Amino acid sequence: MGTVKDIMTSTVTTIPADASPRDAAWSLTLKGLSGAPVQDEHGNVVGVLSKSDLTDPRKFHVEPRCPPVASDLMTPVLFAARETDSVRFAVRRMVETGSHRLIVVGDDGALVGIVTPMDVLRGLLDRKIDVQDFA
Repeated sequence: MGTVKDIMTSTVTTIPADASPRDAAWSLTLKGLSGAPVQDEHGNVVGVLSKSDLTDPRKFHVEPRCPPVASDLMTPVLFAARETDSVRFAVRRMVETGSHRLIVVGDDGALVGIVTPMDVLRGLLDRKIDVQDFA
């Protein structure tokens, strides 16, 4: 049975919590990403910032900081999986939550990867997983 570790991307682009919206947008655009985890100054993942967060005008009316930083605009809810979780678990979690990315954490809770729908498709194409992993 395929696991999250089989399909995850282990090199994860992160956005600093204090990054400006412009810097965050450039980082995502230059790397061809639609979103990335946001890390605080201690390296803890505190949310996810997506391009849709960066274009939502409602998020730009925040207090007390003006202009806002990444942590003001991010979605603070994290959907996570462990490396040892099944692919089925990860896919089901993305479908049930409507999330386009799952943060992958190690036993110590530290960021070790990310899984997106593209990772699942790549895993199928590269035969790291097969349809039996969804049964």
